[in-house]
Amino acid sequence: MSALKLKLDQDQLVEDFFESTHLMGIVSSARDYQLSWQLNRQLHYPFRVNNSLEIKLTKHQRSFFFTVYEFQEPTKSVSHYLYNNHCKAEFLLPELKNIDYLWLIKGDYYGPQDVKKLTEALRHVELVQLVSLLDLREIKNKVNLIF
Repeated sequence: MSALKLKLDQDQLVEDFFESTHLMGIVSSARDYQLSWQLNRQLHYPFRVNNSLEIKLTKHQRSFFFTVYEFQEPTKSVSHYLYNNHCKAEFLLPELKNIDYLWLIKGDYYGPQDVKKLTEALRHVELVQLVSLLDLREIKNKVNLIF
């Protein structure tokens, strides 16, 4: 009797995870906890580190751990995730080496205009040097963002 092998459909997994999402790239020399504190103080987004969402990548027999901060808006059914894009000399999304943090908004509540307003507000946060909206279709390693 042969064993049944199940194969994970990564394309479907990626498509499902990124349905109704927006992604912003943030350039900041601040540490992740400092940026999180500043986002709470200035924009009232109380991000908290979620160790269960930490992303582990293994390259060249070394493990790298990427911190993920989370904030839930239950009244809007929206989740916000702030990813650290680098750990030591490795990157969560290698094609975005100039980006320090990634802010993923997951849920139907925010439309393009809302995200544009948030991007503008982020540009005024003290520790933020640059913010840009990212096109998920142009990101090759987006599977790395799935926890």
